[in-house]
Parts: sequence; structure tokens; C-alpha cells
Amino acid sequence: MAIGDAAAAAGLEVVPSTQDLKQGYARINQKGDELAAEMTARAAADTALGTSKFDAAKIIYSATTPTYVAGAIWLKPV
Repeated sequence: MAIGDAAAAAGLEVVPSTQDLKQGYARINQKGDELAAEMTARAAADTALGTSKFDAAKIIYSATTPTYVAGAIWLKPV
């Protein structure tokens, strides 16, 4: 799977590979893939336990300030 595919599938924003390499798009997209893998693993673990402690919808990746969501994590691209 190409870098950034898992992040895009999880609904995270990815940086186009057409940007200058000095801007680090590959590392940003790789971190997005790692976040997507963690989201998937936690959701699967919660399902296996029959609980819903983790809500993937509460991870917000946005350049603008989101509306308030109780218990949410806001990740802002730099």
C-alpha cells in the first residue's frame, strides 16, 4: 500500500505527492497512516471487548478550529 492510502481511507487529510519534497509530504502522510492504523486497531479491540470506549469520529484533523466535541482530539497540520 502506498504511503498515505491508509490515512485517506480513514478519512484523514493527505498531502499531495506533487508538493516539493522539502515540505516533507511523505513523512506527514506516513504519520497519517500510523494514526489510521491505531484508530483501526483500537476500534477492533473495542468491538472485540463489546465496548465502545474509543470513538474514531472524535479524532479531528483540520487546519481550522473545529466546533467543540466533548472528548475529541484535534490534530492541526503545520
